[in-house]
Amino acid sequence: MTLEPAATEILERRLPGKLYGRTATEITGPLQPGTETVRYRRVLGRGQHRLMLGVASLHIALAAALVVYLLLPGNLPRFQPGHPVGNTVMVVGLFLMIGLQLIVGLRTWVLAYFAARACDPVPIPAPPGLRVAVLTTIVPGKEPVDLVLTTLRAMKRVRHDGPVDVWLLDEGDDEDVRRRCEEIGVRHFSRKGHPEWNQPSGEFKARTKHGNHNAWRAAHEADYDVVAQMDPDHVPYPNFLERTLGYFADPDTAFVVAPQVYANLSESFVARGAAELAYIFHGIMQRGGNGRGAPLLIGTNHLYRPAAFRQIGGYQDCIIEDHLTSMVVYGAANPVSGNRWRGVYTPDILAVGEGPATYSDFFSQQKRWAYGIWEIARQHSPRLLPKLSAGQRWSFFALQSHYPTTALSWVTGVALSAIYLVGGVTVTRLPALVWGVLFVANIVVGMTFFQFTQRFNLVEHERRSWGLAGMALELITAPVYVAAAAAQLAGRPLAYVVTAKGAAATGDTWRTFRPHLGWAGLAAACLVTGQLLHHDYPSLYVWAGLTLLISVAPMAHLLTVAAAGSLSRLVSRVPRSFSVTAQRRIGERLVAQGLLSVQELEQLLDLQATSDLAWQRLGDLAVQQGYVDAHQLAAATGR
Repeated sequence: MTLEPAATEILERRLPGKLYGRTATEITGPLQPGTETVRYRRVLGRGQHRLMLGVASLHIALAAALVVYLLLPGNLPRFQPGHPVGNTVMVVGLFLMIGLQLIVGLRTWVLAYFAARACDPVPIPAPPGLRVAVLTTIVPGKEPVDLVLTTLRAMKRVRHDGPVDVWLLDEGDDEDVRRRCEEIGVRHFSRKGHPEWNQPSGEFKARTKHGNHNAWRAAHEADYDVVAQMDPDHVPYPNFLERTLGYFADPDTAFVVAPQVYANLSESFVARGAAELAYIFHGIMQRGGNGRGAPLLIGTNHLYRPAAFRQIGGYQDCIIEDHLTSMVVYGAANPVSGNRWRGVYTPDILAVGEGPATYSDFFSQQKRWAYGIWEIARQHSPRLLPKLSAGQRWSFFALQSHYPTTALSWVTGVALSAIYLVGGVTVTRLPALVWGVLFVANIVVGMTFFQFTQRFNLVEHERRSWGLAGMALELITAPVYVAAAAAQLAGRPLAYVVTAKGAAATGDTWRTFRPHLGWAGLAAACLVTGQLLHHDYPSLYVWAGLTLLISVAPMAHLLTVAAAGSLSRLVSRVPRSFSVTAQRRIGERLVAQGLLSVQELEQLLDLQATSDLAWQRLGDLAVQQGYVDAHQLAAATGR
């Protein structure tokens, strides 16, 4: 059921400098009298809906106009008699140019498709007495114990009027971890030493997130009515269950998912970009998923009904298990009601996490996601999509188009540059003025549409953002998306790698940028060859130059940061910056040097994770709280 937009907007009452304050947990408004059917409220008003469709249609029309101009007889390339190879390259190049414009139109259509039906659920009180388990995990070497304990302590503070058990799923079965869980009243589980729960593939695949959770499910899931789980860096607010359990009053609700947000925007360029890339997904696409009957299960924080997951065999065996599990859930029916299982996305920000802050960790995360999408699109979607409704099929097609089209755009751009700069082949005779006008108009209208969608980001600082760091980071990551596509298409397996968190963050080295170095070399070779052969079409030099610039940008960025740090040591009273990995490990260093006790470190970690104020580095927070002074911090960090 869909209602009209709320008559009054829910205002955010936050002080300047705050990010995800407590009011962000109630974006959908106060709890309403309960019903047994989830009701929804539209996000866009009628005027906003018309404006959105108008701008989107204009952008798609401009992309189509460029295709039409390319195909006009006077603009088609001229075949050269006796040159079959060159003529074939012309045709291929023309289709590549058309393909780029189709991708531009497709991306705008994807956003418009979700925005047109964006809606939020009306929150309702939880059914009384539900037995709830709240889970998180720890992987040795990837998730520091102190970080995980911060999340566990926050889980213990979550409110519910029924029985709640907090669990840690420990892949290492560490005795110290077990002891520390007992000290704070957290139940400990490990599948280590159980061969039946550590299989080469399938439901209990070893060294995977889905295998870990499914092992716990096999042992304990039957004891609970609802299971909530979140990543070990995602710290829940006390009202996490109060704002989500009510949706399970609808017997057809299989899972409820909340936004994945990162608080550490100021930690690095990568951290800010990673956060910004998620804004539009949670502000538009997931809300549109509600309206299309296809919100995506997100592994960072969600709740599920054990009966629904038992029916489908739990989390699915995939490197991005949450995406595939969503599809399988929607293809199954509730045996009690006979209706299809449904998911609910709430925009209420109920847990706040830590985003990747180094290129190494971000590239690893994105390669896994891109590889997983290719795997699902090729191996699972042909079987699962026919089981879904039309709206769900189009939704998953839209969701699964992002990483492949990004990789294709990158490869196509480089190929077009090489065709002319190296081969001297011209694929169109479209006048430069017409090309320039349509190209600039396309960019302007596309940016206008993107900025229009920004107003539906979840909180004020997200709505104020231009998203430039996210755009730049996505461009920089394009070679990684190509590498993921090549690996999956070639049948090379990709091991499941947990995104390193906290003090386990991975530092950046030259090996991090191997794909970028290869593309930079190719772009440079095209530019040099074009000059030597006197191929002088300016726009393709610009394209090849951009490819080179984007490829070397992350390395140049790190070298600039390092140079600035070295220079700062020569300037009086200017502190030297230090790496993200050093920042993440400052707590351990302060404890090792006797400047902090373990208990004081725990208090700082709790404050860093749960404060309404803007995120701060742990060392700066230690100074602010009076645990150490600035000179002690500088000595501990080597500044």
